[in-house]
Amino acid sequence: MTGQVKKIALRGQRFRIRLTRAIAKVGFKDEYFLVLVSILIGAATGLFAHLFFSLIEWTRHIAYGDRGDGGLFDGRAWMLIVLPTAGALAVGLITYFFAREAKGHGVPEVMDAMYRKGSVIRPRVAAAKSIASALTIGSGGSAGTEGPIIQIGAAIGSSVGQYLGIQRRQMGVVVACGVAGGIAAIFNAPIAGVLFALEIFLKDFSFRTFSPVVFSSVISCSIMHALVDTDQAIFEVATLRDTQYMFDGFELPWFLVLGALCALVAVAFIKALYWTEDLSDRLVFPEWLKPGLGAVLLGLSGIGYVWLTDATTAPAFFGNGYPEIRAMLDPTTLNTTAGLVLALCALKILATCFTLGFGGSGGVFAPSLLMGATAGAAFGLALRTVGLIEDQSVGAYALVGMAAVVAGTTHAPLTAIVMLYEITREPKAILPVMFAAIIATFGARLLMRDSIYTLKLRRRGVRIGSVTDLTILRRITVDDVEHAPVQFVHPDDPLQTLIDVAGETDAVDFVVVDHQAVYQGLVTGADVRQALLQPEAVSLLVVGELLRPGVTTVTGHETLDRVLDKFAHAEVESLPVASPTDETRIEGLVTRKAVMARYQDELDNQTG
Repeated sequence: MTGQVKKIALRGQRFRIRLTRAIAKVGFKDEYFLVLVSILIGAATGLFAHLFFSLIEWTRHIAYGDRGDGGLFDGRAWMLIVLPTAGALAVGLITYFFAREAKGHGVPEVMDAMYRKGSVIRPRVAAAKSIASALTIGSGGSAGTEGPIIQIGAAIGSSVGQYLGIQRRQMGVVVACGVAGGIAAIFNAPIAGVLFALEIFLKDFSFRTFSPVVFSSVISCSIMHALVDTDQAIFEVATLRDTQYMFDGFELPWFLVLGALCALVAVAFIKALYWTEDLSDRLVFPEWLKPGLGAVLLGLSGIGYVWLTDATTAPAFFGNGYPEIRAMLDPTTLNTTAGLVLALCALKILATCFTLGFGGSGGVFAPSLLMGATAGAAFGLALRTVGLIEDQSVGAYALVGMAAVVAGTTHAPLTAIVMLYEITREPKAILPVMFAAIIATFGARLLMRDSIYTLKLRRRGVRIGSVTDLTILRRITVDDVEHAPVQFVHPDDPLQTLIDVAGETDAVDFVVVDHQAVYQGLVTGADVRQALLQPEAVSLLVVGELLRPGVTTVTGHETLDRVLDKFAHAEVESLPVASPTDETRIEGLVTRKAVMARYQDELDNQTG
């Protein structure tokens, strides 16, 4: 750390200390400091969200004009390869040379930072993700704004937390504040922003985490309203609202089938995306050029689409797909067949895999919405064809499909339900939305244990839980647990020496080191007791014959969820605590008993 950076960090810590003391004088606990921090994060995220949205629109206007038939494209089919490829090559350079974290849809990277890196995210990620995603989406890449704004907001929250020197156990909350603020601002969905941050990232709905996240979401959304001078839903469904559509309980079987179909779409999308990523990883090709390769494939599919349909506008599966979603929700303009709508769903999956699977930058939420809208509309059209529903109901099925596919891909039905309501503000379909979202989530989990976000983390060896208990374990580190004193022995020491040490110190497990104090392994109390069953062999045995060389070590900054995982694999009651500067040097022992006692203390604090 340079001298200048140290000065900045010290100023931030002094500011935090002064503010915490001021809050204490007023009579509030120091944890309410996070509420004030959340307001700052919300304001910054709202401003950044507006800049990000403006950058996307500026790029899209240059590339495709106002309605997808102007700009540099201007109806020339060959530009469908040039524009996405130019944007993708720029993205490849940004992500490879400036911020590798900006590659892909971003949410797993934020989750990884929260679970494994103490919620530390480099500030440069916000700028890199903004530019890379704007170039991807604006140039025609099939991606959305959800992943980028989550990573941008998380980077803002993490940067503020690092500047103020916020404790590790509270860093996850400030990152979640940035996530909630980003979702709230970009989708005009403050409630969904809060639920997204709590349900997917923190998995904790306690008041201590809920209140700062709410403040950030409200402030960020308010900033966005002030800047754009509007408070409209992204997908207005006035045409559906003006019709006589009303949910009929007799339709529940149809929505049950739709939920199951959307689960299949969600799982197919997840598997196709990760298969494409694996294919890209296996290609012997410069890493920064791979997004360009995906863009070429996207462009070729776009040219094929234009050639087959004689279209003069950009293909429907380019970009975020918002115009096509609005068309699916409007029963007065949906004059097509179920087969053609399903073809658009398949093309959107393919286009998103080409864009994100090869290293483009953008989110999966908008593509999931279009996939759901097309799946729902196709199912509704099929029902209308056989006379089971009226014309005005088709748009409702498209709306329900949107929520169902999002729930199936994220495994977060509560967020999907609330998000769908906030981006459409359509109350008529809320009951089938709730029903189908749960069915889709259940079906997707039955077919695939991981969501589109957690699958990448599981591949990296990071386990993702779904309960508050695991969240608590992730807040506590080994340094927060009382260490047991360590007793060192050497491999060539006789077993009798080890027995004598055990009698004098009440030690249970012993750390074995060589004569240069380099860690060799562990001898457990169970091993000693087993040896004592043969008294005649005690005088002949040495410590090295009882040694367990494969017992892993832990470090002071590791969280308890990872420590418990190591306990399970090692099948021991103690683990050596290694020095933070040299993993071969042991400083103490951490026991299962001490870990669980510290965990119980934290549970008591949570309920107190």
